[in-house]
Amino acid sequence: MTIKLKSAQALGGVIKNNASLKGYFLNNVDKERVDFLIDGLFLNLNRYGYISCPCRLSSGKYYKDEDLICPCDYMEYDVKEYGACFCGLYVSKDIFDGKKEFAPVPERRSPKKTFAVISKDENKKVDDIVWRCPICGYRISGEKVTEKCPKCNASPQVFERQSEE
Repeated sequence: MTIKLKSAQALGGVIKNNASLKGYFLNNVDKERVDFLIDGLFLNLNRYGYISCPCRLSSGKYYKDEDLICPCDYMEYDVKEYGACFCGLYVSKDIFDGKKEFAPVPERRSPKKTFAVISKDENKKVDDIVWRCPICGYRISGEKVTEKCPKCNASPQVFERQSEE
């Protein structure tokens, strides 16, 4: 199914509506984060044709990214266990109501799935390096990390190089 929307604001309306229909709660503690994530989802919608999580590496191949389509396969488990999803878009009722504090959530996605994104068969460089933020688990691909972590604002110097194993 292809979604045709003209703006991130329109996508935000769809996401908020779907969340409330399914009994989910959007993060009302950090509205700037929510706006940033919706902008990223809109960018990925236009880039790939589907709304893959902007906090994880996407391949642009639907079959490789199915588990990252928002709300991702890990969202319900993360919200139940930690009170929020990995990217912080969805939160528990307790966080929404201000009874519990919002905190970073560790990555639940298998590193093997992340490394599948940069596989040889998809014309990606095999020697791409994946870096992981030790604070929140965010992963990024490239020769080096030059920017702060987009999820938790950690310094680029704390990122750890990952291996495929």
